[in-house]
Amino acid sequence: MESRLVPTPRSLADIDLRSRDIIGKGWGKLERFVLRHKRFDGEWSDEITRDVYTIAEVVNVLPYDPALDAVVLIEQFRTCGLVWGEATWLFEAVAGIREKDEEPEDVARREAVEEADCELKTLHPLPTVWSSPGGYGERAHLFAGVASLKGVGGIHGLAHEHEDIRAVVVPLAEAYAATQDGRIRDTKTILLVQWLVLNKSQIS
Repeated sequence: MESRLVPTPRSLADIDLRSRDIIGKGWGKLERFVLRHKRFDGEWSDEITRDVYTIAEVVNVLPYDPALDAVVLIEQFRTCGLVWGEATWLFEAVAGIREKDEEPEDVARREAVEEADCELKTLHPLPTVWSSPGGYGERAHLFAGVASLKGVGGIHGLAHEHEDIRAVVVPLAEAYAATQDGRIRDTKTILLVQWLVLNKSQIS
């Protein structure tokens, strides 16, 4: 059977960008785009307005120890739950912001040390993903990283970035169970854990 999951060829020529304005700025920025785009029938869409919030381009890495069959996860406070009147301290993969001219692999290694005191050996890239493409501009580079997790754990983070991070080493099986029972609720972390469960035989 012929595959239907083939992306439609697209380029910026298929977008008629009328305006792009910053309408809010703080830690990130909120931009308003007014545009038309080519429809699947070849015609142009009506003019639409979309607001997109972006903090940065990010890198997420899940350190894995094949000898222990375990991963390290970090727990920290996140403001997202305040929108819904919820206190959110979330378990996540190690993550950080990619600075200008910095390679994603270098970010993964730097953040693993800063957030978990963990030295990564080999890195296995996953596809780059969009966190919430309807209104969030974050582009995320994902990696599984091989590391020795013996003795890893404790409280970490950079004081000048207001980080208060608890690193915990758990068996991969428990991390997978946590993606099922709601202890892990971060989308990218769920993706990384499930990818690792399926592909750990390739990790070395």
